[in-house]
Amino acid sequence: MVAVRMTLQTRLVLRVLLDAPEDQRLYGLEISRTTGLLTATIYPILTRLEVAGWVESCWEDINPAAEGRPRRRYYQMPIAGRLHAATELQRADEAEATRRRQ
Repeated sequence: MVAVRMTLQTRLVLRVLLDAPEDQRLYGLEISRTTGLLTATIYPILTRLEVAGWVESCWEDINPAAEGRPRRRYYQMPIAGRLHAATELQRADEAEATRRRQ
């Protein structure tokens, strides 16, 4: 897996994805609402995570005209991404705790 810069915003997104059941897919607005971050912040993070191999995405299979809304792009963490993200989140949390103690 490729390394990803662990900003506070990235950590928030990762926590939401990790908290979701393994078989649940989330779309960007759901992640935005849960984290309190703007979608303009969320989507670049999701793109970086996907390019790094931590997250997978797929387009919703609907007819937008019939549904009366655009298709959603769903995001999900594969098992390897979950394991890697959990490890990296723990490291980032430990590093932050060390900085706060100094």
